[in-house]
Amino acid sequence: MGTEGTFKLLLEFSVPAVAGVLVQMLYNVIDAVYVGHAVGADGLAATTVANPTMTALVAVAMLVGVGGNALAAIKLGERRKDVAERVMGTSLVLLLGAAALLWAAAPLTLEPVLRCSGADGAVLPLALDFMAVIIAGCPLQFISFGMNNFIRTAGRPNRALGSMLVGTASNVVLGYLFIVVLDGGMRGAGLATVCSWGVSAAFVMQFFLKKDSPLPLVGPLRSFRPRMALRICALGMAPAVAELGWAVSSMIINNLLVSYGSADDLGSDGALAIMRVLSAVGMFTFMPSMGIAMGAQPIIGYNYGARSFRRMKRALVQAIVLGVVVTTPLWATVVFAPDMYAHLFGLPERYLDETAWALVLYLMFIPILPVQIIGSNYFDATGQAVKATVLTLTRQILFLIPLLLVCPIALPHLLPVTPLESVWLAPSLSDITSTLIVSGFLAAEWRRLGRIRLAAESDERSSGERAGKRLP
Repeated sequence: MGTEGTFKLLLEFSVPAVAGVLVQMLYNVIDAVYVGHAVGADGLAATTVANPTMTALVAVAMLVGVGGNALAAIKLGERRKDVAERVMGTSLVLLLGAAALLWAAAPLTLEPVLRCSGADGAVLPLALDFMAVIIAGCPLQFISFGMNNFIRTAGRPNRALGSMLVGTASNVVLGYLFIVVLDGGMRGAGLATVCSWGVSAAFVMQFFLKKDSPLPLVGPLRSFRPRMALRICALGMAPAVAELGWAVSSMIINNLLVSYGSADDLGSDGALAIMRVLSAVGMFTFMPSMGIAMGAQPIIGYNYGARSFRRMKRALVQAIVLGVVVTTPLWATVVFAPDMYAHLFGLPERYLDETAWALVLYLMFIPILPVQIIGSNYFDATGQAVKATVLTLTRQILFLIPLLLVCPIALPHLLPVTPLESVWLAPSLSDITSTLIVSGFLAAEWRRLGRIRLAAESDERSSGERAGKRLP
């Protein structure tokens, strides 16, 4: 990673990562498609109110998986492979400990959390059926998603993709079996997802436990270091906050949809069902940027650790450009063919026109989002956890939540949109403002690296001059 061409490396690591996150995204889409056709609009509404809790689980996996991966990449760049192995062992202990805490808290907290997410009436029991199974299988998700990051750092991006492919293939087959064939409803949807996590987790752990593994897993309890665990969590805080921010904003969106939807012809359950389609299609369009960010992370982290700043900056710029190139065609399919996505999820005919319009509002500025996602990830990859966390908060918390509250009140007086449509437009406005902030941080970082490079060159010249004076 210190000598190969940066664009070649970026493609080698990012293509499997992009495919991997798209595959990971299919977990949600497949469940939604099956549930929409087999259970109906109430089932889609149930997955919508369950989505914040599902997102919070992903946040835990990213806190440890992405943070541990960033630290391991830096240590490998410093030629400290033994420390990188301890980082991985510590990460596994953290993931399993988080699962145990979740098991203990779920019986008391699950129903109140779902109610806070907008669940009520016929939707609540469906959401409880689904999430009870998901929580039971969360350790498998943590391992399959969290530990998978280390496979890329070990230099095996295709193997990392393979672990996601086998899980998604299992979900496609088992979802059809449990939901459609056996008429398992929401519990069947949860069981299919958990079983697919189990297949993926087995695939991941086999890689680290085999004798010739490039990054072997040795004695997690023996390698656990409390200070290292804190460092891992600090580096993983930014992506975890992004997911938690999305969970919180999703709760707010769901409650706004219930409020404004009840005053609209769609009704609250119809608004929640449409939101499920928006979130699934939204993941499809911006997940490639997250995959590119994940692929670029070990390259950026390694070269930052090796102090190869020029290569590191080149990799970052190439990653952003690649993200825009990949995302724009996906965005175009949403803008020019929204009806295609609206029909996919089996929504009733009366919801289809509003779903197509909502997709355009919700995803209007997706092409600029790679700057925000990959730029924020740069600060995480280089160990600047505070900056990364702040930048992540801008999109999901600092800008989005105020916009969600203000837009339904102000925009109907300024634009030809209803309060309900204003809720769907707010995330697009947040995309613009957060991207501008990240661009400013990157410009300041460029100047900082320039000063470091000039100082290093000055020190080298001074050392050379002193050495020359000592020569006879």
